[in-house]
Amino acid sequence: MKIKEVLRALEQFAPLPLQEGFDNAGLQVGLTETEVSGALLCLDVTEKIVDEAVAKGCNLIVAHHPLIFRKLAQVSDGNAVQRTVMKAIKNDVTIVAMHTNIDNAQGGVNFKIAEKMKLVEVDFFGARKNIQTLNDKGEKVNVEGASGVIGTFEQPLAADDFV
Repeated sequence: MKIKEVLRALEQFAPLPLQEGFDNAGLQVGLTETEVSGALLCLDVTEKIVDEAVAKGCNLIVAHHPLIFRKLAQVSDGNAVQRTVMKAIKNDVTIVAMHTNIDNAQGGVNFKIAEKMKLVEVDFFGARKNIQTLNDKGEKVNVEGASGVIGTFEQPLAADDFV
């Protein structure tokens, strides 16, 4: 399987247009035509994470937080982000971030948190985004998302117990 196929599957579940305007989710570093040798999942990409991916034979890192959040004026050894980008490129490691797009997706991070809290009747709240994307068969499908979810507890819960 090629990296671009993994990206396509991730983005079918959590399309990039669901991300917040300040975010920089999606492909961060690397080539997409390469065959996947293994994938490492993490919260934040660091030099040590790239080292771990290389040691485990993974050429794909899927992170929650973007490594590149702001424009890079240069790629050198000037700071940790630049060094991490260089290390990934030197080792043919592709980095992808699934941040607020996967937070905001139906069944994404916000829904998983609600599930862990044992909330019922969970639904989006706030402004909803409705976007059209292609499924794995190339058919147009609508995907809905929002910046948060709301639900209720099955039984009333005292504030102290909730905390």
